[in-house]
Amino acid sequence: MPTTTGMKGGGYYDANSREQRSASQAFLPWLETAIAELPEPPPHQQSWNLLDIGSSEGANAIFTTERLITALRKKNDLPVWAFFDDLPTNDFNQMFLNLFPAGKPVIIDNNVYTAAIGGSAFGRLVPPASLHLATTFNAIGFFETRPVASLPGFILPMMPNPQAPREGVQVTEEELIPFQNQAHQDLCHFYRARAAELVPAGKLLVQIFGRNEIHSTGHGISDVLSDALLDFVEADMLPRAFYEEFLFPASYRNTAELIAPIENVPELKAAFRIDQVDARDVPVPFNEAFTANGDRAAWARSYTGFLRAFTEPVLAAALPDKLPQENTVEKIYQRIERLLQDHPDRYEFHFISIATLLTRL
Repeated sequence: MPTTTGMKGGGYYDANSREQRSASQAFLPWLETAIAELPEPPPHQQSWNLLDIGSSEGANAIFTTERLITALRKKNDLPVWAFFDDLPTNDFNQMFLNLFPAGKPVIIDNNVYTAAIGGSAFGRLVPPASLHLATTFNAIGFFETRPVASLPGFILPMMPNPQAPREGVQVTEEELIPFQNQAHQDLCHFYRARAAELVPAGKLLVQIFGRNEIHSTGHGISDVLSDALLDFVEADMLPRAFYEEFLFPASYRNTAELIAPIENVPELKAAFRIDQVDARDVPVPFNEAFTANGDRAAWARSYTGFLRAFTEPVLAAALPDKLPQENTVEKIYQRIERLLQDHPDRYEFHFISIATLLTRL
């Protein structure tokens, strides 16, 4: 069973995902350059086939796909199939509204055909040897399934941020092992599926949120969510057991962990060549605005919107059915916004974007 139903729908994710676009844009030039190096299509090839995995409501995915189509058009005028995938519970209505605003295609090239696919990134999505390009941005950091392990002292499977300590919030190295093993297996499943789907010389660009030697993307966002939940526990608005059992199902890998399956699993090593790998501390639009204007309230509001876009579906599904107060979800995010406004230094946020570009052998 997937660990999330997808991003917050109704256009909310599109409106609060400029940071994700910044993280993906950092690595798009890799793929644009690689497209120029693709071998000439054989006579029997009828189209270029592109798949974006984890497209959510589509605004960022469509932007990315249009750039890739522009690069393909420099090669030839073959028709293009552009596929957009996400979980079956995703808001595909909003995706199609983005693809066809006012009933007209947003991608104006007459030789481009679009389709949506409902399915997990960790399984097969298209027929074998049918893809020339595959991309995924900010999606496969979520676990495929929840590991059978407990983590009572924190809400994410990672070491708590030493810059934001709180009594009782703690994790041991031993507690993290099942989650690290799960994260590795998830990547193996993902890479095996793409190996089956890509044609020889096909390209796979994988980008996710992660960590480097200094920062983790999980810091800041996990701290403020954890603090808000603990505030509710201490106010008897949430049971302590909820905090101890709740887990946000994401892994914040480094670059070594991202490519470990390709380097260490024989079948994957034989399937892919690693062309590039890197980690970047990418610009965060709400941080840039805060630096420019010093407006704490606006920073906290934007930060909360960004956080809520991908955490609310998980949080809302996990909350107990009966709680002392109504509208608990709304109140939690109000508390998060207040904490951010009052303590911006405690919840400093860095978006560490890690990526690899692979070629199918």
